[in-house]
Amino acid sequence: MKDSKKILSENKVSITNPRIIVLESLLENRNPITVDELQSKLKNKVAKSTLYRVLNDLKNIKVLNEFTTPENATVVELIFEDETHHHHLFCSDCGEIIDIQMAANFEKTLSKEIKRIEKKFNFTIEDHRLELFGTCTDLCKNCN
Repeated sequence: MKDSKKILSENKVSITNPRIIVLESLLENRNPITVDELQSKLKNKVAKSTLYRVLNDLKNIKVLNEFTTPENATVVELIFEDETHHHHLFCSDCGEIIDIQMAANFEKTLSKEIKRIEKKFNFTIEDHRLELFGTCTDLCKNCN
């Protein structure tokens, strides 16, 4: 696993304390996290405005993915080179966000459908997301 300084230098971004602090927190977490949870985890080491600026910088160099929960909370997660495209499960009880992989044939069919839609509407689709909503089982550590 790469460290924060290496990620920044490989992407030709200046190495600053706030970027290192945020990146290291995201590297430690490795799971999707809401911006509010990240801010809380940083314990005032980075001002909220600086956090948003750093997250935007990380999105611009394509090492950070951002999406929204059903409750409209912004969620971020690092994009790792060794990870394949994935989707998410959202638990409406505990707020858990779980990364999931879809079957290869499903992704292949979806890619074909995206190409068909692009052609039909003369539209360039840059990304897609599939989110599944529901509740955890009785075994969920967060729901008990």
